[in-house]
Amino acid sequence: MNTLPHLMSIFDRLRRGYHLGPDDEPEFSCLCERFDEYVAYFAALGITLVRHEREFFYFNADNPENVPDTLPRIAVFSYIMVDHAANQGRPIEEFIFGQNFLVTALPHFTLDRYTALLRQVEVHDMSDLENVLNHMQRIGWVKWLSNDEFRFLRPFYRVFGKCIELTQAAQTSADDESGSASIGSDAYWPTATHPHPLRLLRIRRDRTDQCTANCWPE
Repeated sequence: MNTLPHLMSIFDRLRRGYHLGPDDEPEFSCLCERFDEYVAYFAALGITLVRHEREFFYFNADNPENVPDTLPRIAVFSYIMVDHAANQGRPIEEFIFGQNFLVTALPHFTLDRYTALLRQVEVHDMSDLENVLNHMQRIGWVKWLSNDEFRFLRPFYRVFGKCIELTQAAQTSADDESGSASIGSDAYWPTATHPHPLRLLRIRRDRTDQCTANCWPE
């Protein structure tokens, strides 16, 4: 067991909340090839190594009630990306994972309702957006390609599914109330009927049922 390759590197990265994906070689291939052995090794230390169905790896949380301030910011940032993709009428998964993005061209301050959501989590300008992205890079969800350009990595699927659920719920609610209602209209969000994304994603600053200090609720 002590001959597991790159064990210290894998442990050090995962314990800091990083998600190891295909961009993280050679650690990723080692985990894929000898996953059961790594699981057993970390289990003996009281640590749960998770292999996501989308094929990336992370540690479960020791204390699920320890939620950092950055998590609600990531929740809103991610929701806006998915909601914007839905409004473009393009396949959302292809939109998110099939291209690179410029920070200066992000949609987050293009609608009043987006800006209002961001202000609730203390994101006020492009510099704050960059700070959110920097944290997402530290946990392996995005990769900077230049000072202004980035792309989403496979571990972003850990939040992507939740954002899809939220967007679909918002669209269904809008369709039920009015066939002509637009999810992109500034008057649409938020209302009592259309819940806040943080609540639908089950994220709160003081408590969350299945959230980690560095990761996302399943």
